[in-house]
This record gives sequence, structure tokens and C-alpha cells, in this order.
Amino acid sequence: KALAVRSPSSARCRHRAAMALTAYDNSFSFRQNELATKGQPVPRGMSAEQYEKFKASPFMQKVLLQEERTESLTSERDKLRKSRDPSFSPTAADFTAPKSFDYDKQVNYYRVLGIDEYASLDEVKKAYKKLSLVYHPDKSAGLTPEEQEEHASIFIELKNAYQTLCDQATRRQYDRDRDNFIAGAEVNGYKKRADKVPFDAAAVLKKLQEMQKPPGKTVIVELPCKIEKFFYGGQKMYTKSRRVIRDSYEYYDDKRFRIDLPRGAGDRWECTMKGGDMNWDTQPDMMKFVLTTKPHAALEREGSDLRLKQDVRLRPDAHLQPYLRFDVHTVGGRTLLCWGRNPFYSQPGAAKAQLNVSILGEGIGAAGKLHFSARCDAERSRSAAAGVMILVTTTYTKLQFSCAVPANATVGDLHQSIREVLQWPEDVAVLIGAPASGSRFEPLGDATAKLGALRAVILDPPARLYSLPMSVGR
Repeated sequence: KALAVRSPSSARCRHRAAMALTAYDNSFSFRQNELATKGQPVPRGMSAEQYEKFKASPFMQKVLLQEERTESLTSERDKLRKSRDPSFSPTAADFTAPKSFDYDKQVNYYRVLGIDEYASLDEVKKAYKKLSLVYHPDKSAGLTPEEQEEHASIFIELKNAYQTLCDQATRRQYDRDRDNFIAGAEVNGYKKRADKVPFDAAAVLKKLQEMQKPPGKTVIVELPCKIEKFFYGGQKMYTKSRRVIRDSYEYYDDKRFRIDLPRGAGDRWECTMKGGDMNWDTQPDMMKFVLTTKPHAALEREGSDLRLKQDVRLRPDAHLQPYLRFDVHTVGGRTLLCWGRNPFYSQPGAAKAQLNVSILGEGIGAAGKLHFSARCDAERSRSAAAGVMILVTTTYTKLQFSCAVPANATVGDLHQSIREVLQWPEDVAVLIGAPASGSRFEPLGDATAKLGALRAVILDPPARLYSLPMSVGR
């Protein structure tokens, strides 16, 4: 018998052949499936009859109209540029020449440089040079990092615009692409997409021209403010009808200013702001606001210090008490409680003594002081005892209490007595009147008028009064 010997090489050959056969069979099966499902392939290309029908379709008609309109716009543009720039010589080869810069056709590079679409090459160069002197990175020394970054991005846009418009072939291709946008919008009846405007040189150049004008005048405006705004800090609003100049037109418009007054600001505090009247020959006026302190009913301002206009009246027997307690009403919404050992206690002549007080930090600012005087009211108590009692009835709630005043007291004395009984600050208005028919009353407005035989009054408080202080109740 012959012994068959199989070498490894022969096995690898049969393996490759089997793989090739398998690949062939798969490809053949795929083509058979294509024929069964899709049929015979259609030859590529159109016949002459099919091409004529395609040209007559509504879609191709609009394409042809758009191309014709684009050619018309390009021709008109070339004529206008030729009239502005005699050195301009357009050729058909401009549209096939390589671009000097891969521009973005939706960016208005003319607006970036602040020129019109028919500007000459010299005008393009001058505009770029003028703006480069402002936004070149070498000119950004001394600016903040944010401003330097902004100037760098603006300079990149300026450079892109210059590279697009300084080369004739690239500029004509750019203009043609934009004209094609306009023609497409006109033919198809849709609105043209707005241009990207990363930077508007026209506004910058206008601002530079304004900066070259001589400065305008400074208008000083004094604004009285409540003392509470200086104490707590706050805002002051001011509205001015100012002159506005836009595009060679002059008109007037209301301008609203907001002045932020810091806490503890000094009297006649100044703040300078832009936004005054615009002028033809000078820069806009500056507004200088001077904030002054309004008169206060209970306080006087002395620099950063405050002083109560009237003395704080203590209890008639205050000099007989070992400890002293009283309230002091200062700026609106603030009441100080003073409590401690009584310096009048067991002192000779204390019934007529006066205590001068200064409190640090209760003036205007941390270094300001509040000054006031406190005195015993023994003399007044004896005077009131020799005087008369006035019955006070409130409106709405009909609450009643009595006030002691001297026999020859005035309306102002009764105002003060009512404030003491109700523990009202000095800046709270007291509106009283003589009873009339029904629930009506006749106001007593003159503070210097004598009360005479009047023994009952009607009080109209700022808010409805439902109860009296505990000391009055006792």
C-alpha cells in the first residue's frame, strides 16, 4: 500500500482555497438577492428628453432666476466700485482664483471695518490701520485681563475682515456669495438671514470722534435727602429731560439717574455721573449730584454728629430713684433704651439738674455721636399741677386719656404733652381738633394759639390706637 503523507503546507493551501470559495459564494448570493428585490439596475444619466423636462420644472426655474438675479447684483456692484475706485478691474478669473482667506459669508466684514460695500482698497487699508491702533495687542498694556481678552478677539475679527477685503478675487467671491443670499431671498420669498455682527467699527469710530471733542460742562444738581438715608444708607432717584443727538437729529428724552448713598456719608456728599445733555460741538455734559441733609423735626446734624432739638424729660421723681430708665427716639424707626445707675440719686438740687449724654456710633457713621440732654421734670410737674387737665379722645377707637398742661398752655404745649403720654417721637405729627357737631371736629393748626377754656380735644393718630402705654395705664 502506498502511504499518503500530508504536509502542513498542503493543508494551509487547501484552507486558503476553501476560504476563497466561501467568499465567492457569499458575494454571489448577495448579487442574486439584489437582482431578486430591486431588479436590473437603471443606467446612470438622463436622456435629452428627461433633461429638458427637468429644466422646465418649477425648482429649476427658481434656480435660474436666482442665478440671473445674482449676476445682475454683481454687475451693479462692479459698476459702482469702478466709479469709486478707478484702479478696480474685475475679471472672470476672479471667481476661480484661490481665496486668500476662508471667510464666513454671513459676517458683514464691511461693518466690522466701518466702511461701505463700495469702498476702495485704500479706504479698506485706512480703516484697518485706524482700528488696529486701538485694538492691537501691543496697545492693550494697562488694561484688565478681561479687557485685554476682549481687545484680542476684536483684533482677530478686524484681521479676518482685512484679509477678505484687501484681496480683489477673495472680495469678489465674498460679495457674490452674499448677493446669492439676497437673490435667493427675493426669488423664493423668504426673509434674508440676519448678518453676524461680532464687532461694529462704525460705533467705535463714532465714539472715538466724540472723545476727540472738547469736554462738555459739568451741571451741578443739589438733592436734599432725609437724614435717615445718611444714617442707614439708601438710594436717591433723579429724572432729567436731556437733549439727545442721534443721526443728525435732536430730540429730548427722560433720563433717570440712581444715586447710591453709602451709609455714614458726609453732608454735601458728591457723585459725578455721565448722561447729561448731548452737544453738537462738545462731549456730553457731566452730572454732578450734591446730596444735602433735609431739616428733621427732632434732630439737628452737626457734621457726623446728631443732636436732639429738645431735652429728654425724665419722670418728676427721677431724682429719687436709684436707677434711671428712659427712651430716646432718634432717626425714623430707631429707639434707644437708656438704663443704669442714677447720677441724680440723693444729690442736692437734683430736681433741677440736667444730664448731658453722648453716645458713640449713634450719629452718622461709626465715628458719629448722638448728643442730648435729659432733665428731671419736677418743676413742670408742679406747674402742671397748678394747671388744667385736657381730655383727649381718639378717632375710630374712641380711646380716652388725660394730659396735664399749664393754665396758659398753647396748642404746641398740648402737642408735646400728648407725645409724652403716648411716647411718640418728635417727628410724629399730632393732629388735634376741637369737638364739633356729631363725630366731626375743627382742626387746631396754629401751635402758638392759646387753649383758653378748651378742656376736651379729638386726636386723629397716624394709625388706629387701641391701647395706651403701661405707665399711663397705671
